[in-house]
Amino acid sequence: MKSRLAVGEPGARNASGGGWLQSAVFALDRRIRDKLGVYEYTVHPECLFRLQLVHVEDPLVLADGTAVAPGSRALALHLWNERIPVMGPLGPTLAWARRIDRAIHASLRELACYLAAQPSLRDIAAICGDMPVRGAGQAEQLARIMARYGFEAAVGSADRRSLIHRFGDGVLVLMLVWATNPCAVRSALLRCRNMRLFVSRAALERRYISSLRAASRA
Repeated sequence: MKSRLAVGEPGARNASGGGWLQSAVFALDRRIRDKLGVYEYTVHPECLFRLQLVHVEDPLVLADGTAVAPGSRALALHLWNERIPVMGPLGPTLAWARRIDRAIHASLRELACYLAAQPSLRDIAAICGDMPVRGAGQAEQLARIMARYGFEAAVGSADRRSLIHRFGDGVLVLMLVWATNPCAVRSALLRCRNMRLFVSRAALERRYISSLRAASRA
């Protein structure tokens, strides 16, 4: 969900083909991903996210009362773009949306389990993600969708990237979408505005760890 979408290697299941240009896009992304420290946290085949350890820049209080101070560590989600189910020529369908929904739930369940198994991440109180959007209308729509998974739009969190940085991120996103899911290019027009979403660790655990425990008891 970062504006710098993290995508994997050529030959993954959603890659649209060989070609030197696609290889160059993947190589560029791999270098950026390595520089940023973006990594996989699970081997689950439906996982749609990778992780990056970041520091929060703005003070934040989430809906459940979780307070995040400036300088605190957080985990940022990056889309594992080549794992997103490929759209058909007619665009997203109900079946496609259901696959996405199942994959997001699986990804967040795996994330909750990963956090519970990592003593070095006990201080992590929040998980964030950046979604590139075209305008306020699309931002509101995406915020409503992500609220179904426990995420909330950050209020007062500034996008401190320069205009050139935002433009470059938008171009990279467009190239990655073209390289992995070309039928989605029309809906991924250049987006330089960023919307940051947060979910507290406590909310994530209530939603996914508690449900796993209840299922195991049943």
